[in-house]
Amino acid sequence: MVESEKHLVDKGVSPKDARALSTSRVFGGVNGNYGSGIQGMVEAGDRWEKENEIAETYLNNMGASYGSEEDWERMNQYALEAALTRTDVVVQPRQSNTWGALSLDHVYEFMGGMNLAVRNVTGKDPEAYLSDYRNRNRARMQEVKEAIGVESRTTILNPTYIKEKMKGGAGDASAIADVIRNTYGWNVMKPEAIDDELWDGIYDTYVKDKNGLGVKDYFKSVNPAAIQEMTAVMLETVRKGMWDATPEQIAEIAELHTETVNEFGAACSGFVCDNAKLREFISSKVSKQAAGEYNKAVGKARAENLSADDGMVMKKDELNRTETSVNRVNGIIVVIVVLAVLVGLVVLIRRRRNNIEKSEEMPDGSADKEDD
Repeated sequence: MVESEKHLVDKGVSPKDARALSTSRVFGGVNGNYGSGIQGMVEAGDRWEKENEIAETYLNNMGASYGSEEDWERMNQYALEAALTRTDVVVQPRQSNTWGALSLDHVYEFMGGMNLAVRNVTGKDPEAYLSDYRNRNRARMQEVKEAIGVESRTTILNPTYIKEKMKGGAGDASAIADVIRNTYGWNVMKPEAIDDELWDGIYDTYVKDKNGLGVKDYFKSVNPAAIQEMTAVMLETVRKGMWDATPEQIAEIAELHTETVNEFGAACSGFVCDNAKLREFISSKVSKQAAGEYNKAVGKARAENLSADDGMVMKKDELNRTETSVNRVNGIIVVIVVLAVLVGLVVLIRRRRNNIEKSEEMPDGSADKEDD
């Protein structure tokens, strides 16, 4: 707490506020938002050069403190940073077999994001563990690198697993691409957790097809977008300097990627269409003819996406105009109904008043008649 307080004061926070903020221990999304805001940024490799840019985004988006009722969801730029100053270990609970470190992107987003933030605040990479509660009789702490190694060897690198996945359709192919994309995410967040051996294994399995499963034909037949994504992710890992691939590996991956794009058209994910630096890198690794066709295919897909976006905006505008017209009509109807009710109430009140006045007059009139 003392170091947190000093950290806050050094950052320009007043001593009084620093004392109060130094005890903050529960943090979350700003303005009630869910998510760290770094996922899209991590996967847009041409929009960041240094990891501290991602760390700052994480700290800003996850820096709201949740303490007393008065300070609930209070945002201070340096509070979370101060709380991490003496962090040595990052722990993620795991209670289910339905997800792992690689199969769910939120694991690298939150656990990995925390790891990256700590490294940038303290200057050292913290230890990272999955607190494994899947077997309540054998709870244990598992290093994230071990968890990633076990998951990759039993799933995306396992020929038996792959054969079963290949019995499925586009969704199963996409699930494999998701795991490879999440591997890249972890490579950004905690480089020591992902080594060249894993990327070499992915290359051997899906580009070289070392198991003879016909994986390239499978992806092309059921989901060309998935193999485009996988090869783009591999090449971006190389471009960012996270995988020391050989020139032969790079050339073969680039050839498969451009071949699939040219044959089926570009499936415009962020990796495939929205990373200009990656497109330049890929173009430089294939023949001029292949590069020309590739750039043309990507340009066409990007133009079609922009047109589709414009169309969607027009539809939304039309919907808004329709809703406005409906709201105006509804408003007029409501006003008429309210006026009718008010008029009815006035008439009812007047009738009641007249009836009361008549009933008060009748007894006096009857008594006069009897006296007569």
